[in-house]
Formats: sequence, structure tokens, C-alpha cells
Amino acid sequence: MVPNLGSAILLIAVLSAPGRAEIRQPVSAEAVEGAELNLTCSHASISNENVFWYRQFPNRAPQYIVSGYQGLFNSSDPEGALHIPKDRKSSALALSRARLADAAVYYCALSDTV
Repeated sequence: MVPNLGSAILLIAVLSAPGRAEIRQPVSAEAVEGAELNLTCSHASISNENVFWYRQFPNRAPQYIVSGYQGLFNSSDPEGALHIPKDRKSSALALSRARLADAAVYYCALSDTV
């Protein structure tokens, strides 16, 4: 029996506001269905902002996934975790088992903590 080698392509876009810290994300990422997939976001000039991740399916509004300031934060849908290192210059949303149903546009955004 040949295993199913289908892949889930997860598109990534950038969301940033004028005058705010610059946010950079890769244009796209893909993984074999069932494998871990890390979606990264660079925000080198961050100060006191929280990091938020959203995803948007075609013809739907963006959906909140997870947010945090520093450390590790779990997400239930999609199943995974947000990791923000101590220097807070980047973040990574790790999808533990990418599925075709996870294919969407993923946004990284910043918001003041005050």
C-alpha cells in the first residue's frame, strides 16, 4: 500500500500598520500533510507590543489563533504553539500536524500592551 503523500500548502501574508514596528513573513510555506510546519514572523524593532497570529480562509474574515508577549503559548485550532523567544525579535507559530484543512493565509500582527 502506497502512503498518501499529499501536501498542505499554507500561504502567509504580512499585516502591519503604518508607523509601527516592521513585520516580515515568508511569502509561503508548505509541509507534507501530518508533518510539523513552522510559520515564522520577524519583528526586529518590537518594543512593548504583544504578538498576535490570525488565519483567513477564502471569503471569510480573519480568525484569531493565539497571542503572547514572550514564551510558549498553546493553540488548539490549529493544533500547535506560538513561541516568542526572550529577545522578542521574532515569533514562530508551529502547527504540530499540518492538514489540508489548515491551508489559509496566516497573519502575524503586533499590538500595544497598554
